[in-house]
Amino acid sequence: MMVLAVMVLPVSAATTPQNVETSAMIATGGGSIPIVLCKWEADTTDSWEDGDPTHAIPGSQFLPPAIYEAQKPIQYFAVVWDDEDNGNVNVVAWDVFHPNDTWIPEEIRGTFKYQVMGTKITDKAQAVALFQRATNAGLLTIEDGFDANTILTEYLEKGTAALWVGTADLDYQQPAGNYRVEANAIDFNNNWAVPLVNTFLYVPVAAFELDFNAVNYGSVNVNTHKWVAGNTIFIQDDNRPTIRNIGNTHLQVTVAQDDMGLGESLSGWNVQWDARLGNDDAYTEVYEPYEQVTLPNPLELCDTDELDFSIQVFKGTTGEKTGTMTLGAIVYPENTVAV
Repeated sequence: MMVLAVMVLPVSAATTPQNVETSAMIATGGGSIPIVLCKWEADTTDSWEDGDPTHAIPGSQFLPPAIYEAQKPIQYFAVVWDDEDNGNVNVVAWDVFHPNDTWIPEEIRGTFKYQVMGTKITDKAQAVALFQRATNAGLLTIEDGFDANTILTEYLEKGTAALWVGTADLDYQQPAGNYRVEANAIDFNNNWAVPLVNTFLYVPVAAFELDFNAVNYGSVNVNTHKWVAGNTIFIQDDNRPTIRNIGNTHLQVTVAQDDMGLGESLSGWNVQWDARLGNDDAYTEVYEPYEQVTLPNPLELCDTDELDFSIQVFKGTTGEKTGTMTLGAIVYPENTVAV
């Protein structure tokens, strides 16, 4: 009788998850590297660039939506050729980077924002029409050694190169400035193109939204300085003035007011006002009728803050007085955006 001896090895046990190293190598094949012949960006408006609708400036310029929590869709285009695959490469993608302006928070300044993956436009006539439209609008960035006519007649029209497109959004509060875009392509032999680089301008726009359409000073005594306080809670018509930044740059608030029918005397206007953003008295601006002032402290990107207003009547008859206040905004001067 034969006896078989079997050794049973203990199963290793662990009280915590264990990491196991993995590895792989993506092979580089032969053949030529693909070439990104040209590229451009466009928005979805009729002009393809609402920041420069007459195409006076080369390249693309886009306005922010200036609507709270809205997004701006941007289309990324590239014409790609490969000696082995023509335009039918494996991957086309665009790497997009934040502007590098000094006013932008340091943690995102010049950093990678997102990658946009491309889809090939298979309709040659459509690709040709889109390319011609971009050429006419002056949007193209072209690889050295090529020109628009050659790309059109020797590549796109012959079908030896292809137009690729991808779409991604910019948020309403995305910082204004020049966004760097690198167009990349990888062929089926895992050869990478040399990225073709350009920039588009997210035009700086100061825009705000108010939760009020009237300021009621209530009962006012002559020669008494009276304030109406705002708050930082954005609730429509709560009688607490609030402002929020819906543009893509820091802004400063401007204020102007008529005389509310109080007029003037030999010593000057019979009324004056104060205004401030926030609650720091150091940022209070005093102004007289028909004088526009700019509040000194900025309302930063995405921020919501209170607006406080005061009135001081030096002389006037009793009864209700009404007038019109005009609120506006300018781009904060320290926002050094290269336009």
